[in-house]
Amino acid sequence: MYYIETYGCWLNKADSELMEEDLRRIGYVKVNDPTQADLILINTCAVREDSEVRELKAIEKYSKLGKKLVVAGCLTKARPSEIMRLAPNALLVNPSSVENFAETLRNGGNSSERLMVRIPQHNELSHIYVVPIQVGCLGNCSYCIIKYTRGGMGWVRSADLNMVKESIAKAVAGGAREIYLTGQEISAYGKDKGYDLVDLLEAVLRDVDGRYLIRLGMLEPLELEGIIHRLIDVIKSDWRIYRFFHIPVQSGSDKVLRLMKRKYTVDLFKWEVELIRRSFHNSFIATDIIVGHPGEEDADFQESVRLVRELSIDKVHVARYSPRPFTEAAYMRQIPDHVKKQRSSLLSKVALEVAYSRNLEYVGGTYEGLISSIGFKGKGLMARLMDYRPVIVNEGHLGSFVKIKITGASSINLLGNVIE
Repeated sequence: MYYIETYGCWLNKADSELMEEDLRRIGYVKVNDPTQADLILINTCAVREDSEVRELKAIEKYSKLGKKLVVAGCLTKARPSEIMRLAPNALLVNPSSVENFAETLRNGGNSSERLMVRIPQHNELSHIYVVPIQVGCLGNCSYCIIKYTRGGMGWVRSADLNMVKESIAKAVAGGAREIYLTGQEISAYGKDKGYDLVDLLEAVLRDVDGRYLIRLGMLEPLELEGIIHRLIDVIKSDWRIYRFFHIPVQSGSDKVLRLMKRKYTVDLFKWEVELIRRSFHNSFIATDIIVGHPGEEDADFQESVRLVRELSIDKVHVARYSPRPFTEAAYMRQIPDHVKKQRSSLLSKVALEVAYSRNLEYVGGTYEGLISSIGFKGKGLMARLMDYRPVIVNEGHLGSFVKIKITGASSINLLGNVIE
């Protein structure tokens, strides 16, 4: 019997799927109660300090149960000593070792490099298939710990195009209706192979028949610049890609971007967003903004606020900067916590106002969509329009394509009725 908890990004969720495949293959059965498990697996994230605190508390709690405890994920490279202090008997599995998880369980030891020669198979109980297509990053951001825990700073490993295509084909044949392409920086996919993300999309759309929707993961502005025109063309040519673009800007100030060691300007981000908006009648732009990075003055922060308003960003993931071990930014002069909190609250408020205004534009219209998941807090069902915009509806079947009349809006989602 095994019990698992997964923290962090979609890539981490895909890593958990790989490890669970190995556990099932060697005879383990999943349970939902850790006290009934023989093995407890915690797959961790190291991006944020608040997540780290929760994870370390969970590790300490589960270590006291006397079970075989396995801690995987980025925290094993960011805080190995702290994990071992709290759980001296835990087995640590770094992110490069998930493809060989069964071997690590048997013999210990960790791989030094992720090869991307294995991706998880589709679970036929779910209509969603999460596909990790690459690891590594071409950036070297001053605040980022993931370049140390997963790899980065110009290092990219991509899954073979044909392997990805064949896995998606098998998943679609098995009932998958949403395909989530994920990675650390999917806009860098194929840099080590001689092809790119657009080549992958064209191959999948050409060779994988069926009704399904592809959701693209994070697209870094600099790498996106090199493929954006071809990417827009392929999305225009086939309805089976969500008109959803997650492009993390991180700051509306060029000065702060330089301190962050982000290799682009705010103007590039603006150009990309405006190009997407001109190209599609309906599209959804999501971005990430860090507030309180060392060196961010109030004028810099106000530039981030203006950027969100000016571009009417549909969704802003606001993160308060927290120092991460081994990073350059951790050694810079820090901004007081109360200032970061104030800035975070203000930007979050503005982002919700903008999102509400954007969502109101949809009220009264009728749109195609797909029933994607159970609604927030178990209320109703969540559908996604063709731009991935969430709509709460009261009827339908998971994985089914529907027509929806939009009846209302909030800053978080739309409300609608399935009419067909």
